[in-house]
Amino acid sequence: MPKTEKHLYEFGRYRIDSVERLLTRDGETIPLTPKAVDTLMALVANSGRVLDKDELMKIVWPDTFVEEGALARNVSALRKALGEDNENSQYIVTIPKRGYRFVAPVKDLSPAAPDQVDHSGKEQPGRGRTVWLVAAALLILLAVYFGFARQSRPSKFNVASLAVLPLNYPLNDPAQEYFADGMTEELINSLAKIEALRVISRTSAMTYKGVKNKPLPQIARELKVDAIVEGSVLQSGNRVRITVQLFEGKSEKQLWAQSYEQDLRDVLALQGEVASAIAGEIQVKLTPQEKQRLTQARQVDPEAYLAYSYGRYSWNKRTAEDFQKGIDYFQRAIAKDPSYAPAYAGLADAYSLLGSIGADVLPPKEAMPKAKKAALEAVKLDDNLAEGHTSLAYVRLSYDWDLDGAEREFKRAIDLNPGYATAHHWYAHYFLARGQTEQALSEVRRAQVLDPLSFSINVGLGWCLYHARRYDDAIQQYRSTLDINPSFSLAYCTLGMAYAQKQLYAEALAEFNKALTLPGSRAFALANIARTDALAGKPGDARKVLRELENSAKRAYVPAMYIAAIYTALGEPDQSIRWIQKAFEERSDYMVYLRTEPSVDAFRSNPKFQNLLKLIASAPAPGADSSGR
Repeated sequence: MPKTEKHLYEFGRYRIDSVERLLTRDGETIPLTPKAVDTLMALVANSGRVLDKDELMKIVWPDTFVEEGALARNVSALRKALGEDNENSQYIVTIPKRGYRFVAPVKDLSPAAPDQVDHSGKEQPGRGRTVWLVAAALLILLAVYFGFARQSRPSKFNVASLAVLPLNYPLNDPAQEYFADGMTEELINSLAKIEALRVISRTSAMTYKGVKNKPLPQIARELKVDAIVEGSVLQSGNRVRITVQLFEGKSEKQLWAQSYEQDLRDVLALQGEVASAIAGEIQVKLTPQEKQRLTQARQVDPEAYLAYSYGRYSWNKRTAEDFQKGIDYFQRAIAKDPSYAPAYAGLADAYSLLGSIGADVLPPKEAMPKAKKAALEAVKLDDNLAEGHTSLAYVRLSYDWDLDGAEREFKRAIDLNPGYATAHHWYAHYFLARGQTEQALSEVRRAQVLDPLSFSINVGLGWCLYHARRYDDAIQQYRSTLDINPSFSLAYCTLGMAYAQKQLYAEALAEFNKALTLPGSRAFALANIARTDALAGKPGDARKVLRELENSAKRAYVPAMYIAAIYTALGEPDQSIRWIQKAFEERSDYMVYLRTEPSVDAFRSNPKFQNLLKLIASAPAPGADSSGR
């Protein structure tokens, strides 16, 4: 709200100053956010008149798109400050379907206020000196009040955890929607770089996109956070404007609000500026390195930024089709800006998962070299990009089988961005490869705390429990995951594997058959059905499915590890070892997890199997690495 000449309004026991922008009651300052003050000033200055919601929002948020809920929260905060509620409104009255009206009598105590000046232009006898004496006395009192207020203003709020809800955008504009989603992710990533602050990751935050009428305290409870950030973003030409508001989670009390505007190419710097401002408001102590990371941001081509946002949106859906879409978008981003490192990290992640067990879209020798090349380029372009080091760490682990190299990259990624949930999730896989299941559980739980509604991370927790032989806990965890996403094929398959280890074969088969009806790896589900039939004493059924898989392998990639698992269950260790050897030649990511995989326990002491584990541990990374990493 633009500042005008000085006014000191009084209503009941309250006063508000248009310049100092302070609300006091009997001389005691009542804390309000800047936008709440703007709202109150607008209502008081128009006392007795109905202000339509649209008119009021234009006064409070000029040239900025916000949803009506932001205005309603401001009014709610004002009512609390003024000691009233909807049923007892002696100050602010809601006019249904229209707006609000300030109904209390208002006096303007400013020296030049209309009720203290003769509108004829002539000074009244004996009044001029009195008016100035009264004005002088008021100024002295105000100086005392405001001096006290400045000393007694409440300190900024201490917040240890927060969530950034999806930023709003102008409706009916898909481009603005994806841009707003990208801005939300970047703001989350910027805040997540602050080690002292727990920030809910993008996947969980985006589940609240489009959710209406869910109170902020409920969201805060669901995500277990102290505070919530809401806001809006508007792209217009080459400019971008973002408005953010910070709310206390348990009370929905607005703690802070501000608007920022930048050139579209400086959108990354804008996110760092907003993150730094939020950190200052919640009294989070930034290290010198964190301050530097938040203030250092390169320019980016707007079209590259938007294409990258589309790519991450697709990648997070975790289906083969969406991985392919992600690759297309990341490649478009690179074509627009070949120096944009995050796009290479995204490309690496998409290829990595296409070549991993459970997706089974591409053979590792086809997918992983592309992932490795992109990951190396990402860290070459920006060595301070946590996403790039995480991408490279996953390749080092899953394809190079270089555990020491993977560990270095994971540690570097987490040092750069402690709140990057994917880094913690995949770091847990590293500990499984080391045979350290308790450390794996600890790391994946950190990821879950950061991204509690991510179905891939929740499956990851179940997977670590499965490798720790805690099958009941794994089953419970997979069930919880399916509550989040009942269409996630991988969750049904891994749930069935846990049932099979408990020899609950009927229950296991039921889950595998559910997986067959959903998008996902058909080969993974069929291999588990065959393995379970064999364990249940139905070798004929198992061999029938085995033949189906072998025929499928003539048309599409079927991981050799799946065939090996069936032969293991059939009690044919030599055949199983032969197929594990083929998986070794494929560079299957499953190789590094054999140290803790329960399904091979039956012949873990087999000398051939032990020799294979030694081969995996000593195998050199495929291909030359020109970077020297």
